Amino acid sequence: MQIRCYRCNWSFSIKTEEIQFALEALEESGGNHYDVRCQRCRHINRVSLEQLRKAAPKTEEQQVKPEKDDSA
Repeated sequence: MQIRCYRCNWSFSIKTEEIQFALEALEESGGNHYDVRCQRCRHINRVSLEQLRKAAPKTEEQQVKPEKDDSA
């Protein structure tokens, strides 16, 4: 997931392991955003829970789509 710092405009990425950790932590605590510190200026950037869910890798359950039953 690519993040752009709101202060210095530096672009950096978040690894999938960090995204998964953030999602688990936010679901347990009931939070709605994850704080990511810019690697250049150390400013804290907020990433919403919705953005993290979109960037998270798909699980096997999400990848397998149920087959439609056309028998009528």
